Amino acid sequence: MRKAKKEERRLPRSPALRIATIAVLTAVTVVFTYLVRIPIAPTRGYLNLGDVAVYFCAFTLGPLTALLAGGLGTALADLLAGYPQWIPISLLVHGLQGLLAALVAVLPLGRLSPGRRDRLALRDSRWPFPPAWLAAGGVGTLVMCAGYFTAGAVMYGFGAALVELPGNLLQNVAGLLAGIPLSLAVRKAYPPVAELRW
Repeated sequence: MRKAKKEERRLPRSPALRIATIAVLTAVTVVFTYLVRIPIAPTRGYLNLGDVAVYFCAFTLGPLTALLAGGLGTALADLLAGYPQWIPISLLVHGLQGLLAALVAVLPLGRLSPGRRDRLALRDSRWPFPPAWLAAGGVGTLVMCAGYFTAGAVMYGFGAALVELPGNLLQNVAGLLAGIPLSLAVRKAYPPVAELRW
């Protein structure tokens, strides 16, 4: 009987369900990015909460989901918010940010199956979350800040890009600090979410 109950909690590993999950999380990323916008005059960009969704996807649902939902979600938010010049930059930079953060987050446990990796990563009682997530956040922050700094310098000049850099750094740290507890809360409330890792 116990075994039957355990099987009921498993999600099917169908590509259709995973694609639907990516679509929903892309929409969530759009909302996080679009709802709170703080304009930055020199680069005609804006600070937002999109990194919360990017790190949540990376830590909860894996590299492919973080790549697609992070890149597409932030690019669509740029389109809706009237920042068309940033669409390709957001697509590339936030997509890479999510992909690399997700890969680094499980790097120490890379040879294990995804489900076993998650269980072992969260088992260390000295930490409320896997320590590799901090390194993942560092890599994600580096990718995002370097990407937007380079794009801003090319489009608007070095000085304008430099003005935007502290804001991007703050945005990333805030996204990481909010994305970690959000991921832990969802994993705890609904453990089968690990089956959707892709």
